[in-house]
Amino acid sequence: MRPILLVLTVCVAFGQDAAPPAFEVASVKVAAPLQGGAMMFGSGSMRGGPGSTDPGRITYNSVLLKAVVARAYNVKDYQVEGPAWLDSERYDIMATMPQGVTKEQLALMLQGLLAERFKLTLHHENKAIPVYVLSVGKGGPKLKEVDVSAAEAPGSPPPPPPSRVPGKAVPAGMVRIMIGMNNRRLEGSLTIARLCDSLSNWVDRAVLDQTDLKGTYEFDLSWTPDENDRLAGQMSMAMAAAGHTPPPPGEAAGASDPGLSLAQALQTNYGLKLEARRNPADVIVIDRAERVPTAN
Repeated sequence: MRPILLVLTVCVAFGQDAAPPAFEVASVKVAAPLQGGAMMFGSGSMRGGPGSTDPGRITYNSVLLKAVVARAYNVKDYQVEGPAWLDSERYDIMATMPQGVTKEQLALMLQGLLAERFKLTLHHENKAIPVYVLSVGKGGPKLKEVDVSAAEAPGSPPPPPPSRVPGKAVPAGMVRIMIGMNNRRLEGSLTIARLCDSLSNWVDRAVLDQTDLKGTYEFDLSWTPDENDRLAGQMSMAMAAAGHTPPPPGEAAGASDPGLSLAQALQTNYGLKLEARRNPADVIVIDRAERVPTAN
């Protein structure tokens, strides 16, 4: 009997990687100016995408380009450097995507959209950037731990939205934020990691958690902003854009109403120490970006 020779043919494709994902439809345009002297501050509204209630669509209204770059490259906006207008020009971006897109794929899609519409080019640098480090003070923490296990149990109803009535308690797992020209207030139950994330949006640099505290704690934190307050600068720019005269430097930061600084409020009320340091970080440096996006 002759031996039977089995030949297995394996097809291997080299250099034929799948095309990067792309939006099915995308609209990118300069945001219309606000009417009636209205002001906009902060990074803008960014809704939709994987993990949200609208996974097949993103709707970004009046967003800063810096915020979109940060979202696309999975960094914080303080890790994005470029022209000054990144902190002032705002855009409306609406796009739809195929079903099943992941957060990682959405980031790649945003990168492609930025390159196509804004002609964005950039590079990465490792730099020592200013940060705040949050640690436990010498006297130990003065924190009240909150039991949120019932609210997080499978099948339990979601907590009601945070009350905007002054003096009314905020439900467990929720946060209430109040912003005034001369004051800031954060109230609710948070992990220290989430507290640091929230504070990073208010001050001019990242807040890093070095407390080693793992629980969820009750906070009612009020402070007077100073020259390092991110929102004070954004509010002044928004006032100028809306035709209002911004207050002199320092006045919007509460110089006329001295009170506890953020560091003092954390130390006095919660036994937490906030220190300014410099830490190495991956920084996105924008080499080129068109101020007006190409037509849809």
